[in-house]
Amino acid sequence: MSTPTAVLIMARNETQRNAIDLLAYSSTVFPYEVHDLVSAKLLEIGVAFAVNARRCFEVDSRPAEIEIKATRWNYSMNGTQSIETDLWKALNGIIHARNLRIDFAESPQTVFVEASRNSVALHFIYKTDRYPETYVDLFGLAWTFLSYGPFDWENTSV
Repeated sequence: MSTPTAVLIMARNETQRNAIDLLAYSSTVFPYEVHDLVSAKLLEIGVAFAVNARRCFEVDSRPAEIEIKATRWNYSMNGTQSIETDLWKALNGIIHARNLRIDFAESPQTVFVEASRNSVALHFIYKTDRYPETYVDLFGLAWTFLSYGPFDWENTSV
């Protein structure tokens, strides 16, 4: 593809904006009382991110086998969770989710001191018709996309 189409340019730009929002939300300490508001916003951003990111990868000629490695917070899982580290599978899981929610954990930093628990948003948790409950690191998902080099369709030859 010699020139990216307007749809692809829009998808790339929107995905980058969504990724920045995901980085910001996944780096913020929240009081427990706003989990519902934060979850709703993260789900909205996450679905838009996944749809547009997948659109970018669908027309790219390189395989989308890209590993999600980054995390914002130092946390440990109990070992029973299915953790998705393949970007393509994570995007598909979010898009095809029959159940999609946000995983919060206690924050390592105390910001809100007046009778409120401090928490951070760590993961999208999805379940599809093909996959059991699966966790995807919010920060890692966004950073992996932002770290990806130019798509083949962005490399225009002169």
